[in-house]
Amino acid sequence: MQFKGGIKWVFISCALAFTIFIGYWIIILFSTGLFDSSSKVELIENYTNKEKEIIELKNYFNSIVPKNFSVYIEFKSDNKIDLKVYEGERNSNSENNGLFMQWDINPYDYTEKPKSKNYKSKYEPKTESLEYVKLKLKWTDNTFKKIKEMLDKANCISIENGEPSEIGFARSGMGKYSYTIYNKKIPNSLLDDYKIECENIIYNDKVVLTYGSGAFGSTCFPKSDLEK
Repeated sequence: MQFKGGIKWVFISCALAFTIFIGYWIIILFSTGLFDSSSKVELIENYTNKEKEIIELKNYFNSIVPKNFSVYIEFKSDNKIDLKVYEGERNSNSENNGLFMQWDINPYDYTEKPKSKNYKSKYEPKTESLEYVKLKLKWTDNTFKKIKEMLDKANCISIENGEPSEIGFARSGMGKYSYTIYNKKIPNSLLDDYKIECENIIYNDKVVLTYGSGAFGSTCFPKSDLEK
């Protein structure tokens, strides 16, 4: 009887440990936005309601990124961001122009991580010093706060400078809905490409709706979006 009782408590302990394990991963998945959902309809509604704020966000962000730099920033929360900074021509194949790439960092309380001595790659970012990057960009903590404030006003989560600018609206599972916004009319040379690419939908003569699936799945807009 004592042996059976011991087996019973082993099963209970295993079940409890498994429940805690599953609960932990559910929390992680929610915190990373995996269970977030959105749609083309919400993407369009947000642009209709927040067009002024979205354009102001685009213009402001382009004004604070120095010439010859490309910056992508996504706010996961008030104090957690993904940040990618390139110096030089982003699409250049001749050299690595990645300056800084870090995910889930606190821009107001960041500690530079020592580079691994065992791993080297020609694609490795040139620095892991956020202070150095801020100096190059001429940004301060207030810059990050201002970007977050303007993203919130536009009801968006990310932005990348350039022509066109890319503004992320919302995560949906592993994917993300975004706006590709031009300063002038979309060049005729690109119109045909946009029309045949299933991850892009032309919204007007300056805006393209975009869906990115992330690491897995189809790069196209979900079928449910295309039926609406």
